[in-house]
Amino acid sequence: MSYAPYVIASYAVFFIVLLWDALMPWLRHRRLIRQIQLKTRRDAARTTTDE
Repeated sequence: MSYAPYVIASYAVFFIVLLWDALMPWLRHRRLIRQIQLKTRRDAARTTTDE
């Protein structure tokens, strides 16, 4: 009986979870920066039209 498929699948799942764990904070940070930039642009546009 060979355990190779089980070991390969275990390593594959491990690396997928590791990649997910590494990428999600980076993607969340990029989304947050974009939201801040858009809010800043909206606020700037609002203040120029209010004057």
